[in-house]
Amino acid sequence: MEQIIEGTKYEPAFVLQQGSPSEIAGTQFHPDAGCNWSGVAGQAMSLNGEAVRGLFVQLGGTLPGDDSINNLTMTGLAPQYGPGGFEITLSDKLIASNSTLWIQLLDQQNLPLSDRIYISTFDDCEKNLVIIYFDQIR
Repeated sequence: MEQIIEGTKYEPAFVLQQGSPSEIAGTQFHPDAGCNWSGVAGQAMSLNGEAVRGLFVQLGGTLPGDDSINNLTMTGLAPQYGPGGFEITLSDKLIASNSTLWIQLLDQQNLPLSDRIYISTFDDCEKNLVIIYFDQIR
């Protein structure tokens, strides 16, 4: 999808990997947290299938009962998800939301490398970690 951003044409360099996003039990990566944690994590992969480090990952939007959310992390800082892994903690409790949060990859100049991907969260211990994998397409 082509967009105009500040007078330039934008075409995403990264898209969602097939089957992404998915929801899993956070205890797979945070065994002591149980149901007292929720988050978003994943990885970015290059055209040749290698992990990409050093991209900004922005998570924005709102969760019920919270003010607006605006978190920024970088790929490669959470290697438990792979060499290009990232993780953002949402809360110390389970929160259900319906596409009120979005995630987007950005370059070092804060220009978008992906579209905003809208995600839902769940009030379920088996779905308290949203996993998102991005694939580079150009």
